[in-house]
Amino acid sequence: MRIIEPVEITPALAVMEAFLVQPSAEPLVVQVGQAFQVASLLTNVPEADHPVWLSTKSYAVGDVVMLEHRNYEALVANTNKNPAGVGADPPNWLDLGPTNRWRMFDDKIGTQTTNPESIELTIAPGRAVDSLAFFGLDAASIYVRVVDPYQGIVYESSVSPVSTDGINDWYDYFFTPVEVNEDFVLLGVPAGSYGSIEINIAKPGGTARVGALILGKAAVLGEALYGTSVGITDYSRKDRDDFGNVVIVERGYSKRAEFDVIVQTSQVSQVQRLLSKYRAKPLVWIGEASYQSTILYGYYKEFNLVISGPTASDCSISVEGLI
Repeated sequence: MRIIEPVEITPALAVMEAFLVQPSAEPLVVQVGQAFQVASLLTNVPEADHPVWLSTKSYAVGDVVMLEHRNYEALVANTNKNPAGVGADPPNWLDLGPTNRWRMFDDKIGTQTTNPESIELTIAPGRAVDSLAFFGLDAASIYVRVVDPYQGIVYESSVSPVSTDGINDWYDYFFTPVEVNEDFVLLGVPAGSYGSIEINIAKPGGTARVGALILGKAAVLGEALYGTSVGITDYSRKDRDDFGNVVIVERGYSKRAEFDVIVQTSQVSQVQRLLSKYRAKPLVWIGEASYQSTILYGYYKEFNLVISGPTASDCSISVEGLI
């Protein structure tokens, strides 16, 4: 049983070119003239969802503009009414959420970043990262490369998130519909603070999609046990009219899990402190990396630690995923 604390990635990290670190700089001492990046992001996903808002332009109802990496729709005809300004009553603009480039970093799974063929990123997180998690994924392959400024390439991995569940023989191999693991984690990446992580989410001939991309450092809580339960909470509406006909309004859903975990008794206090620290922060929860159903991105509702023996203790954690 592992958790991953996400590294915060915001538009402020969108540095579009490398900068130089001088030999006298501390604590980053590198060769003279060596290109170096810290806490920056490069991507091939354009930020051109809609025209940029202009204070001098008149907008009609329904016009959509882009400002400060978010999209806004005009609710009333207006001029020089900043969409990101102090809210008016009634409002002039409707906040539609982040632009396509930044949807994968908005702490939501249902809002996807999309791009034809591939989504490519180069991220220098500026802190230790040893795990990656992908949610709401639609891709044929994922390529990850870690480049250290001192040692060069220290890690390369190319994996396919295609599910092999239910494929037991050659007939199943050829005739079972291809399904992609929408939730996928990559563990064991060499941890480093100052290198860059290159990610390529590829779908040749189609549109690559990812709802949430999480980078962080994993922490072990214990060992998840059989008896863990998983499921979803559906937020769709299912009503009947006066004639008994069912009217369904499809909405989002979130994953949930009840983890049964065995914890070393000597680590009980540490686990309690760790979970208390993250009581109001979304984390990646991994019961077993090979089981997609036990990978969630969300909050825990409650946890209970039972000191049941001198060497091993029982823990139950209730987790609710984000939509």
